[in-house]
Amino acid sequence: MARNTPFNPVNLLVLLLSLSLFHISIASAAAIQFRTVIAPRQSPAATPATPVALPVSCADYSRIANLSTIALNSTLRAAFLRSSSLGTFPAVAILDKESPKLMDLKFNVALNEQCGNSSAIAIVEADRNLTAGTVAGMNIRDAPGVAPNDLSLPILTVVFMIITVVPATML
Repeated sequence: MARNTPFNPVNLLVLLLSLSLFHISIASAAAIQFRTVIAPRQSPAATPATPVALPVSCADYSRIANLSTIALNSTLRAAFLRSSSLGTFPAVAILDKESPKLMDLKFNVALNEQCGNSSAIAIVEADRNLTAGTVAGMNIRDAPGVAPNDLSLPILTVVFMIITVVPATML
């Protein structure tokens, strides 16, 4: 025969609290057990550096230096992405593929003696090209947006403020 007991919220709260504490103790024991297995993804041990092979020619070194200079400078990168006819994702893939290669090539004494210091030349020429309005041989496109002397944006802002504020004050 079943015994009818009245519902007691305090008993239910104690039961739930004890179950949650039991769950926390189990979860923390599992975390301690597996803590030594997990390594950070950004650590050098987790992703060993793959040595970059020397470029076949000085033209490859020059190309890598030019694209890496564009990739590592935010102004040049934005101008390149805006002006590229490939689209944003393919253009980003080009820049991101070449930029990790520069560090190994930049400090290679034999390569710099053979080809000249293309990374230093790339920095100077990228600055000169940016001043002339080009990046990687492309004319830099204007950024879309509202011109600073255009009055349409402030007028629209005031209109939208009136539309949203007036009904709220009338309530």
